[in-house]
Amino acid sequence: MDELRSNVRRMLNNQDNIKIVGEARNGREAIDLVKELQPHVVLMDINMPEIDGLKAAEILAKDFPNVQTVIMSIQGEQEYFRRAMKAGAKDFLVKPFSTNDLVDTIQNVFNKWVKDRPELFENEPKAEILSFFSTKGGVGRTTLAVNLAASLVSKGKKVLLIDASLQFGDVAITLNQPAKRTIYQLVETGEEITLGEIEKNIITHECGLDLLLAPKEPAFAEAVKSEHILKIVEAVQTAYNYIIFDLPPSITEKELAILDRSTMVLLVATLEISSLKNTKICLKTFGDINFDLSKIKLILNKDIPNVGFGKEDLEAGLSIPVYATVPMESEIAQRSLNHGEAFVLKSPTSAIARSIIGMADRLVGITAGAQTSKSAIFKIKDLLFGS
Repeated sequence: MDELRSNVRRMLNNQDNIKIVGEARNGREAIDLVKELQPHVVLMDINMPEIDGLKAAEILAKDFPNVQTVIMSIQGEQEYFRRAMKAGAKDFLVKPFSTNDLVDTIQNVFNKWVKDRPELFENEPKAEILSFFSTKGGVGRTTLAVNLAASLVSKGKKVLLIDASLQFGDVAITLNQPAKRTIYQLVETGEEITLGEIEKNIITHECGLDLLLAPKEPAFAEAVKSEHILKIVEAVQTAYNYIIFDLPPSITEKELAILDRSTMVLLVATLEISSLKNTKICLKTFGDINFDLSKIKLILNKDIPNVGFGKEDLEAGLSIPVYATVPMESEIAQRSLNHGEAFVLKSPTSAIARSIIGMADRLVGITAGAQTSKSAIFKIKDLLFGS
């Protein structure tokens, strides 16, 4: 039994979304710990001493209906499965099992419970959804998205960065992160989009930032529909403090679906006359379609002093205040890009980094008290196991 607990612990130690909160040596101890800890999922060996797994599962189903029990057994016959289900277990694992089998079972049991009992989670805090948008390429939109996301992570926030520039996304190359898995792999299987399926296709950068990358080939972009993206948001919104989208410079059904769902739209512009012209057209278009303009925050990027046209001129020309100004520091930005690094982490005292860190501070201040830590219920599935 000690060996089984050790093996299960080893399998789950590297699972960021599963937290082991307790271990029990027998059925009676398991029941007592469930009463104390109220875990989401319990792994229970069928042959535990004092109170066996089936009897313990029956007690848990009666006294703790919101605790989901998974029975483990070396016997795989249908009769054992039937007895486990009758006792109130939600699934059955035949030993020996792989790490993937164990993790998938825990996630599937938890996800089904969440889906069946949505009223339990109506008041769960949900992620702030920030969308970086621009009317043309080359204004530094991706660089800002990556660095703001990294800065928020450095402040202890759980952040998912989604590269929604589906044809020519640059998040992967900006962070020197091989696109081993992308949003395309998530949707092309036709499987239901659940938190568990999404997590299989998320890549975690060394700084702790979670990435859902754009497809490797432009041809794959058409497979990703707006409904897919909205389902992704729905599935992960309680697993993160912030979901950040890097959008392409276009206004199609996909972009509008994301923009409508966003808490804040960070509209990136520069002091180039073409950027001013396109941004003005963009704002008019948003007004014409009755988009909520209060969500739009104008970001002046690559600001250069004394060029005859500045922040005040931009605000006057667009009739919208500048939310944040990011100075031009080409050398730091280019070196960061070439090395696949976030300059807010590698050069945090530079002016360009300080401006984005300040933006992150401002965002964290705005949302303080509206979110929970990483231990919110959708983010970590607390687990107790007895064997």
